[in-house]
Amino acid sequence: MAKTRFKIPTTLDATYFDMEFNLQSKSGVGINRPVSAKIILSVLLSGFGWFYLVAQTFVGKGGFPVIMGFTICWTILSVLLIKADKTNRMGIELIFSMLNYLPKSGRYVPVRMSDSVYRFQELLNIKDVDPEDGMIHYLDGQIGHAYHIVGSASALMFDQDKQRVLDKVDSFYRKLPVGVEVIYDTVNEGHIVDEQLAAVAETKANLKVKSKGLNVLLDEQRDILKYAINDQQGLTSLHQYLIVRAPSEAALSEFENLLIGDVENDGLMFRLAKTLSYEEMERYLGSVIKVLDQ
Repeated sequence: MAKTRFKIPTTLDATYFDMEFNLQSKSGVGINRPVSAKIILSVLLSGFGWFYLVAQTFVGKGGFPVIMGFTICWTILSVLLIKADKTNRMGIELIFSMLNYLPKSGRYVPVRMSDSVYRFQELLNIKDVDPEDGMIHYLDGQIGHAYHIVGSASALMFDQDKQRVLDKVDSFYRKLPVGVEVIYDTVNEGHIVDEQLAAVAETKANLKVKSKGLNVLLDEQRDILKYAINDQQGLTSLHQYLIVRAPSEAALSEFENLLIGDVENDGLMFRLAKTLSYEEMERYLGSVIKVLDQ
């Protein structure tokens, strides 16, 4: 039977500082969401630091206006450094990333043919894409593939079908090989009709009846596909891609067998999964670069 409740498992690299505490009393007084230990400790350190500076340095000797101004500035700085974002990262953890973006050279990556490719590789974490099979080689030595996928879930499904899909998804992730990372990307892009164009060309080449009308009809279909539909900005739709990272070829092959098994047997999680070729990878990465350029 499918699960009715889901949770995000705790990461294995969590420490005691990531432990969360509920600071809300039974009467509802307090903070209405859990607070991590590192935030509580940082607030205490900030309070002790303020007390020491006011009591033991020249700040406390400056009178009430100086103390009030210092308190306001200290509070704003503490909030900016201690406040956590949605990923539970504190502001102080982003300081080094901010320092890298302060110089203009850290905010722009030149991609002209005469520029060095290493900075762009570091941005995408991709070292190379194999022209033969589209295999992705990452900078850290891992390998992977990108797939154009189509799911089977729908809001119009019956409850029993939804339960089957949820059970399959749960089973799929439990069988993932160790060290394999799966990334989903949803892109709003135009329709690519290369296969449809190839089918029209094959149909025209295999015509057994010489008919001027049929040739005109097939030419019209080719022109509509090529000039009115193919990768047109006005005819866009959502396309989903799956990018996999694996530490070795064995782990990648194990994942691909798991993916192909779902598509060919049940099709409950993935109704279609097509490995991107080198040319399709160029097109996909081109759409990502266009988003980054904006």
